[in-house]
Amino acid sequence: MNEFSDQISAYFTHVPMWPLVLLGAGIVVAGIYEMFTRKRRTEAAEEFRSAILSTLSGLYPEPTNWPRSIDTYLRARLPVMHEIIEDFRSSVRQQDIPAYNRDWDNYYEFCRNEITDDKCIAAETNPGRESDPKKTFHQLVSNLLRYAE
Repeated sequence: MNEFSDQISAYFTHVPMWPLVLLGAGIVVAGIYEMFTRKRRTEAAEEFRSAILSTLSGLYPEPTNWPRSIDTYLRARLPVMHEIIEDFRSSVRQQDIPAYNRDWDNYYEFCRNEITDDKCIAAETNPGRESDPKKTFHQLVSNLLRYAE
C-alpha cells in the first residue's frame, strides 16, 4: 500500500498543477451551471402551473364554477393558454417536446371542436352512455401539467 501512495505523491510532485486546476475549475463551473439550470426550470414549472390554474380557475382541478356556454368560455381562453404553452416550451426536456405538442393539440382540439353544453348535459343525464366532457377536460389539463413536475 505504501508503494501506491508513494507513486501518487511522486506524480503530484513531478507533474505541473495547471491541468488539475483547470479540471477543478471546469467541474466547479459545470456544477454552478447545473444548479442554475435546475433553479430556472423549477421556477418556470411553478409559473406554468400557476398560470394554467389561474386561467382555468373554477374548472380545474375541481369543476366548481362550470360556466354556461363552456365552448365559448374555453375558446376565449385559448390565446392565453397558447401563450402559456409557448412560454414553457423552452423548459420542456427535448425528448418530451413531441408528447408536449401532442397534448397541447389534443387540448386545443377538444376546446375548439368537441366540448359543448349539450354534451355536458347529456353526460350528466346519461352517465354510463356518454363520455363525460368534464372528465376529459380534467385529463387533458392534467396531461399538460405533468410537464411541470
